[in-house]
Amino acid sequence: MGGVADSISAPSRWPRRLLIVAVISLMIGLVGLLKTLPEIDEALRPDHLNKEVIEPRESIEVNLTGLRTYSFFQNLTASDEIDGSITIILDNKEVDLKEPSLISGVGVMEFDNGVVFKPMGWIQPNENSRVEITSESNLTIYLVDQNEVSEVAFTEPTILASCLSLLLGGCLLPVAFVLFLIRKKGSGPKSNVTLRTADGREVKLSVDASTSGGAVLTTDQIYTITQLQERAGPDGKITLDFKMVPNQSKQQTPPPFADRPDLDNLIENEEVSIKEIITSPKFEAEENNVDKSNWKDWDEG
Repeated sequence: MGGVADSISAPSRWPRRLLIVAVISLMIGLVGLLKTLPEIDEALRPDHLNKEVIEPRESIEVNLTGLRTYSFFQNLTASDEIDGSITIILDNKEVDLKEPSLISGVGVMEFDNGVVFKPMGWIQPNENSRVEITSESNLTIYLVDQNEVSEVAFTEPTILASCLSLLLGGCLLPVAFVLFLIRKKGSGPKSNVTLRTADGREVKLSVDASTSGGAVLTTDQIYTITQLQERAGPDGKITLDFKMVPNQSKQQTPPPFADRPDLDNLIENEEVSIKEIITSPKFEAEENNVDKSNWKDWDEG
């Protein structure tokens, strides 16, 4: 008969690993955006990236692509309000500008050097069209293709990598949290031992452990469990209660009167007294009588 340790379940490390990966991804993405945005902002300025520049009181014609968003910006660094207006003619009809909003992706653009570009409005033609634009303003107007701005921003390698890193971290973080909750609510760890009896039977024994590390069985314990299992039978149930034995070396009590100055004299006197008792004729006679008597004699008194 014998015993073989089958497996010892340990807490899963995946929640912790996913959490570490998520935090690192979020940090990389955030740092990448903070370092790249100031540089990319300069490239996305309306006076740097635009489809057309409309000078004050100028009238132009331009081809626009259908279903793309086109916005009109003015540089208001030296002023606070939009100057003048703009007239847009499409298919011999005047088109009204739509109000800027976060939904449309058109808003005020501010830069570190204090330059401010404010949108006058935006349009979105349903199909490819040739549009006539007339400026009634004293300031320069910039026609910006918002789709082109988005393409330039998100195709920048650093921006794209940072966004993907943020997306990865944002997805892994809740997954790690859910796995952590599942592991916390799960059952405690168990030690599984396979017991082999003399007749070749194999019986698996599951030992519940109160500690997070599980119970580790020694060879003597496995041997003893095997004997118990054989006596209980194949359908028997064994309950094991493991107790920690305190270290005796840490709980030794010093002998009484150990701090007495005359301890050595007391020990010598005690040894002399014991020696006298052992060598006395009365002690020897009693010892001989004990050896010859039956145990019932002294038990009955």
